[in-house]
Amino acid sequence: MHQPAKYVKVYNKILKMIEQGQLISGEKIPSEEILTKEFDVSRVTLRTALSLLKEDGFITSIHGKGHYISKNNSYSNQHLENFISPILTTLTVPIESRETYYHKNTSSAFTDQLFGVQNRPYLTLNVWYKNGINNIANNLAIVMPETIDKFSVNLNNPKSIVQFLENNVYKVASSSTLTLSVSERHPSTFRRNFINDSPLMLITEDIFDIHGDRLIQNKYYIPSTLFRTEMVRHPNTLS
Repeated sequence: MHQPAKYVKVYNKILKMIEQGQLISGEKIPSEEILTKEFDVSRVTLRTALSLLKEDGFITSIHGKGHYISKNNSYSNQHLENFISPILTTLTVPIESRETYYHKNTSSAFTDQLFGVQNRPYLTLNVWYKNGINNIANNLAIVMPETIDKFSVNLNNPKSIVQFLENNVYKVASSSTLTLSVSERHPSTFRRNFINDSPLMLITEDIFDIHGDRLIQNKYYIPSTLFRTEMVRHPNTLS
């Protein structure tokens, strides 16, 4: 009987540490130098194990900073289906800070159709999510001024904008639809630089009130190297 390859043994050891809570979600794991000594393996063996853990969604890597335990690995109870901001469950690295700004815009055919209005101005709220100094995701939110007034959002207060986008709007919303795709936009076309130039995943989220009216549309852009999600599906039961 063949013995498991060394990288498989390392994979399983690290996985067990995650499962038992020795390595915590969002936590940075020890350096490669420490791990090679700890497991008594070569750096090539360790990197093979780490690449598989990354492939399976248990860890993520930030260039120049190291490896981190993913927030939404298989031992987490968070899924895309949770009725919260999807940015909080799909990023594989911790959000350490946010940068916000907004714009007032004149009417457009797109937003008129989106909200079922005619020749109405609208607002765009922009949130950049950061890990350290690195931009790891962006949300472009499109919303009507009356919704901002309804939720008493102070546009000059970044915390008020974040509270609205990530919490308050979900408390009164009746439903939302999510569309996942690979964005056609190149990272270089944004006003801020992303952490890397990998293709961007796009989550388009439309949030509706109890009357079926659209409250807001969010467009989340996430580098594919930092994106992972899990969906729980159930078969239909016919009575």
